[in-house]
Amino acid sequence: MLRIVVVGGGAAGLELVTRLGRNKRHEVMLVEPSSHHFWKPRLHEIAAGTFDAELDAVSYFQHAECNGYTHIQDAMTGLDRDSKIIRLRGMNSGPTKLQYDYLVMAVGAISNDFKTPGVSEHCLFLDSSGQAELAWQQIKQQLKATGTRRISIVGAGATGVELAAELAKVSSKLQRYRQASEFEITLVEAADRVLPNSPECMSEKVQEALKQQGITIRTETRVQRAEAGKLITSENEVIPADLQIWAAGIKCAEWLTKLDGLETNRLNQLIVNPTLQSSLDDGIFVIGDNAQCTQPDGSFVPPRAQAANQAATHLAKQFNRMLKDKPLQPFIYNDGGMVIAVGHDNAVGALMNNRLVLKGRLIRHLYDTIFRLHQRVLFSWGRVTALVVLKRIKAILNPYYKSF
Repeated sequence: MLRIVVVGGGAAGLELVTRLGRNKRHEVMLVEPSSHHFWKPRLHEIAAGTFDAELDAVSYFQHAECNGYTHIQDAMTGLDRDSKIIRLRGMNSGPTKLQYDYLVMAVGAISNDFKTPGVSEHCLFLDSSGQAELAWQQIKQQLKATGTRRISIVGAGATGVELAAELAKVSSKLQRYRQASEFEITLVEAADRVLPNSPECMSEKVQEALKQQGITIRTETRVQRAEAGKLITSENEVIPADLQIWAAGIKCAEWLTKLDGLETNRLNQLIVNPTLQSSLDDGIFVIGDNAQCTQPDGSFVPPRAQAANQAATHLAKQFNRMLKDKPLQPFIYNDGGMVIAVGHDNAVGALMNNRLVLKGRLIRHLYDTIFRLHQRVLFSWGRVTALVVLKRIKAILNPYYKSF
């Protein structure tokens, strides 16, 4: 029985170990320092206090017991390719080394501050559930304050847009139920439009929805540095704020560039062949945002949740093919479109290869369904249905169920 070690318990890593663990043909281990899994596209909801961790978070230990894999709560620190060993931090008095037959890297990506002075000291990030929870604690303090509170969000990609819309909705909703401060939200983007990597028609609809919520949008505005309580633009303009959040760009962790000579790019992504194998080691696979995977047309697989889901499904099938001595197949990404939430009950989606752009409650239901499909891989349809029913009951009984 082969030992497959997967590093990283995000959407790609958790779905892969779930599929591999259930077929019981391999010894599967997941190395992940966190105790619970949170779907990364919804980290903005944790930051806004609207994510229901009680129903939607996944305990790695419980999930591992039910799905035939082992969770090692630790962080990878190094790699010895010749001996096929990964080095661990040794958390909780655990092992400091782990042997593997095949290694899968699925550690995802983080925000890119582009080495902008002051950003790491004066801005919040949303790269993990811990950072999102920290952001929520500070946002909660702003909600408790009196008067108007100013929040600046740098980066009008999916995370920045969804966070801005969620915070605007939270501020508006709370003022109807209790005395709370009003948020003055500014969304700062260096490109000439929000969602610069989406169809222009979609950008227009999203920008219109954000403006209707009272959000100020500053496009073609590049941040030169961050200071306490303010952002300084390249034009030396000051954008004051009581809270500053950085959601611009992506890169991968620096330690990925020090893994026993594995090839990386300028964003610290690991370079892979079409089969998702590392360019320098056939025994190491890479999936998710930390992989640079070239497609037949020369493009790269984008850093999206759907790409991570597809790669996990594909790689699970490839391990089964290896057991039958069949050749590995290349990974071909299928773009299923893009859906962006702009509040609790609204979303904008670009569908049918971006030929159709729609907006409204129906698209918001589609947005939620994508999350439920992720949960379907992890659980059964019965449990997913029960979760949906419980959330609806909870929402009816408590219009805003995060305590202050």
